[in-house]
Amino acid sequence: MIEHDDIKSDVRNPKTSKATFFRLGIIGFVLVVGIAYMVYAAFPGNTLYFLTVSEFMEKEEYQDGRVLRVSGKLLDGSFHRPKGSTSANFALIDSLNNADPGLEARYVGVMPDLFFNPHSEIILQGSYGMDEVFEAETVLVKCPSKYQSMEEEYSEDYMYDEEKSTKS
Repeated sequence: MIEHDDIKSDVRNPKTSKATFFRLGIIGFVLVVGIAYMVYAAFPGNTLYFLTVSEFMEKEEYQDGRVLRVSGKLLDGSFHRPKGSTSANFALIDSLNNADPGLEARYVGVMPDLFFNPHSEIILQGSYGMDEVFEAETVLVKCPSKYQSMEEEYSEDYMYDEEKSTKS
């Protein structure tokens, strides 16, 4: 025989069912928001402004302390690092327009290998400080494409010299 209490326990309570769906909905929403935040936080470099020195100097709205990237070339004679320190001060100028005064910058750390190459493009990631100095958190150096043409010139000169020497 089937007892009456067993039948009641198999039937779902409508109030319990709505509460369960509500809880699952809240948990799902929190998970979706959490995953979306993690995706956004994992790619902060994609949300940065990328400016040249002249663009940065022209627009004061970018000088409000927000993190951004600025590209340019090292101003000759502007690099200064005290002996025994990793803190360096230098100035970047626009790659195309060297008449501008440049952007004063400060970086603490080891400089990349091609930093002092006159053909390298330097990219600073950081923010503009209250003391009107760009505080770089990261320094990147783009390899100069001029090396390729220099190699080609060298190989052409070398081949030309070989031809001259074999003809005489």
